[in-house]
Amino acid sequence: MITVHHLSNSHSHVVLWLLEELGEPYEIVQHQRDPLTARSPESLRAIHPAAKSPTIEDQGAVMVESTGIILYILETYGKGRLRPAPATAEAMQFFQWLTFIEGSAKGPLLQQYGLGRLPPEDPVRKMGEDTAKKVFTLLDDALEGEDTIVTGQFTAADIQLTFFEELLEGSGRIEAFPNLQRHLAAMRQREAYQRAEAKGGPVGLKQLMSGVANRARG
Repeated sequence: MITVHHLSNSHSHVVLWLLEELGEPYEIVQHQRDPLTARSPESLRAIHPAAKSPTIEDQGAVMVESTGIILYILETYGKGRLRPAPATAEAMQFFQWLTFIEGSAKGPLLQQYGLGRLPPEDPVRKMGEDTAKKVFTLLDDALEGEDTIVTGQFTAADIQLTFFEELLEGSGRIEAFPNLQRHLAAMRQREAYQRAEAKGGPVGLKQLMSGVANRARG
């Protein structure tokens, strides 16, 4: 059985949600952020030196990194569910967006907190903001007329995208991207999403992201 080391208000919600969608049994070990710094506790560092969330244990090994964990779970327990059939155009979409969200999109979003310390007219800040807008718009455009990020089917890429949307919402930027906002609202209505929150606690990123912004301005 998979053990999920679940950090409060964190990305590990996507692993709980994925396992709930698959109906796969799992065990949760809860870890709480430091109330002042919001950093991971030493209890999580004792499991893996990166002290990252999500972290899972399975087959006698420990694994970090959300995209890798998602792919591992799908390959090991998915039985073809929550991903398109191999060697299809939809499979290409799936792999593109699953990796794009964590690679090309999340970085520019988190970078905004550091850039916020610069004056609005600073060229570095302007370049960072332009890059972020282009990346977020690309995702928003991909959802135009679609309910899911892969055409015609709910996949694990939607699960990964939802957490990104929650970060975007927590940073106060999601209103500029109506398709991402609509997708987030729909995903929160899924029963498996709600079961994951009931077991792991609410995602609750607005307060967390506000703290990140304050520390960045520090």
